[in-house]
Amino acid sequence: MYVKATLLFSILFSSFLLSQTTGTVKDQSNDEPLQGVNVTFGETGTATNESGKFSIDVPPGTELEFSHIGYQRISQSAQNDMTVKMSPTVIKSDEIVVRAGLSDETLQKTTASVTVFTANDIRESAADHFQTLIDKIPNLNWAGGTSRPRYFQIRGIGERSHYFGEGAPNFSVGYVMDDMDLSGLGMLGQLYDLDQIEIFKGPQSSVYGANALAGLIALRSTNPTDKFNLKSSLGVGTDNLQSGNAALNLSLMRGLNLRFTGSYNYSDGFRENVSLKITDSNKRQEAFSRMKLRYTPSDNIDVLATVIYSQMSNGYDAWAPDNNPDFKTYSNDKGEDSQRTYGYSLRANFEASENMNITSITSFTETDLVHSYDGDWADSAYYSKIHGWNYTNLGVDYYSIYSVHRNEKNRANLTQEVRMSAGPIILGGYYKHLKEQDIAFDNNGWLIGGATDGNSHYNFQATAGYAQYGLDLSSSLKLKANIRYENNSIIYDGSSQGLDANWEKISLPSINFDIDHSMLGYRASLHSLMDEFTSVYGSLAQGYKSGGVNQQPYLSNESRPYEPEFIRNYEIGLKRSSDKFQSQLSAFYSQRKDQQVSISSQQDKENPNSFLFYTGNAGSGTIQGFELENEYQFLPSVKMNANLGYLDTWVDKFTFQANSETEGTGGNRDAAMSPKITGSIGFFYNNESGIFASALMSFKDEYYFSDSHNQKSESYSIMNLSLGKSFGKTTATLWIRNALDERYTTRGFYFGLIPPNYPDQLWKSYGDPRQFGIKLDYSL
Repeated sequence: MYVKATLLFSILFSSFLLSQTTGTVKDQSNDEPLQGVNVTFGETGTATNESGKFSIDVPPGTELEFSHIGYQRISQSAQNDMTVKMSPTVIKSDEIVVRAGLSDETLQKTTASVTVFTANDIRESAADHFQTLIDKIPNLNWAGGTSRPRYFQIRGIGERSHYFGEGAPNFSVGYVMDDMDLSGLGMLGQLYDLDQIEIFKGPQSSVYGANALAGLIALRSTNPTDKFNLKSSLGVGTDNLQSGNAALNLSLMRGLNLRFTGSYNYSDGFRENVSLKITDSNKRQEAFSRMKLRYTPSDNIDVLATVIYSQMSNGYDAWAPDNNPDFKTYSNDKGEDSQRTYGYSLRANFEASENMNITSITSFTETDLVHSYDGDWADSAYYSKIHGWNYTNLGVDYYSIYSVHRNEKNRANLTQEVRMSAGPIILGGYYKHLKEQDIAFDNNGWLIGGATDGNSHYNFQATAGYAQYGLDLSSSLKLKANIRYENNSIIYDGSSQGLDANWEKISLPSINFDIDHSMLGYRASLHSLMDEFTSVYGSLAQGYKSGGVNQQPYLSNESRPYEPEFIRNYEIGLKRSSDKFQSQLSAFYSQRKDQQVSISSQQDKENPNSFLFYTGNAGSGTIQGFELENEYQFLPSVKMNANLGYLDTWVDKFTFQANSETEGTGGNRDAAMSPKITGSIGFFYNNESGIFASALMSFKDEYYFSDSHNQKSESYSIMNLSLGKSFGKTTATLWIRNALDERYTTRGFYFGLIPPNYPDQLWKSYGDPRQFGIKLDYSL
């Protein structure tokens, strides 16, 4: 029986190879290859790759049909190594290609809600960091509490912080730069010489794994080419802003090209520290460099190596005991929010045949993080003068004067992925090994559960296998299915010290714990091409996020681990694209299962740093809403962008241990960091004389700050403006951010700080005030 089956398989496979027809499709107007052309015969079909090549299982002489958005539909008889040329039906605009998936595909054919910023979009925004673009993206939010956005929320899902004690380095929103996994490290968002940014909304675990429960942010820089290019940029602005950038592209030899990018940015950080009499306690001092080497020895081999190094020596002084909206602070200990990252990636692609590609992606990053702050936010003079609280009469080294909290992390992350594509089938395997050492110090004795010092080690390993299959049901209807099975294991070791009744250091119970979880993600979608301008899609997806281990030393073994979270998402969408108008609308409904919530609660009313951090599974919740993105070129020199997001979330009721005597209740309301309405409208002008201008207004609705209390932000709007002129190879740009000088909060905590009664109240951290500057760009 086995011999017969093997023989039958061999005969079928041989006939499959013998009946294949191959060819290339090009644009008749410029002879450039066309990607994403539908090639069909009856129920059989395929699409061209990025080189315009295709392979289809039909014998020579078969009448093939070729169709593509913006091109005339044609038919041609099949023959091996055929060349097909298609004529545009309209004035062809630059088509956006989404590159972060398992295979490249046009935005029009992507069956997901994806926001894309091209290099031109980034230039028009006059932005130098991803932070400036966030408010333009519907249903994307970020949590303050760091000098740059580090933690993101998509559709109401995502971490708000990762203090010592908040569990394993697992994140709901993936953050990838040039194939390097930087999830939870979003501060690294320099935009100079970036080619494209893609923000996937909704679960993407079937492709990207456990760090994409809510979605993915992918940044891709410009690749080396065989043409010499040199460009640079200099900028100055208010808040003592100084910036410099440069990019150099060289062809070293035939098939070997190099590109180097360097970037430096400094500003004081918009704070005046009254206690220390300085204006740079909240500074941003950021240096970034990247080198890319591309080697293409032949048409079927492509190797791309990327190396990055970043040193962000930022201060952190964002909180004040009077909630000062004028950006004055009173801390007597300098805070720090620094990040040093080194990383590399190696992507190798081998085109074994017209129908088979093998891709290997290797990446490694190592990051050192330091986050520290003055725990009581002010010196003794402030509390004495403003609140009449004289610490010198207490006769002891009272904690509120000497509180310093410091957290140091070292994270090393190695990933290896290998995938093979054969026609409509993609098979792949994935491996990840992450090690994180987490060291923290707080001289109050309230680091976690009464600890003064903590030292934890996470050893995290993930292995996964995945598959994708695409099937053309007809010339206009395509089915795509993805599945991914992943196993995560975590080994955790932690030790800590505390203080006894006499304020003497003692060792607290050590923790040695390991867990192992297996998870399944999947996605099925249907894409229908209604006409050459319009397509619709529907999808069903399940995403997942790995479980973890709580670091709190006094938890029982039963309470220490928390389980993986799963989400099931139903989505429909419509996309329309022409030479003047692009639009996409996505509506979704999601069900969360074993929802992970991060709880923080103040344990000692007279100690503002006595917070217990705990992650647990809260039961279930739902998410529903939509995203609408439009771009309209209503005049040759004027275009408009209008984006709108609506989000309705719900978290079922859950309980948690607020302190040793009280059980707290959460949920039964909207999720934290989930504004119901987000939106933006922008106008962009660019004429033939080189004059350009932009005006962008964004809006964000109110939202809950935390799962642990019911305090909300206020809604706000931000306006950004720019005006510029090109003079040959030089461009001058004047820009203004937050032109209306809106005071808006990015993070809120609710606890007792002010002596002697320590009443609970809301404490706010504010976003950047108005800033303006000028930038000069030169390109050779």
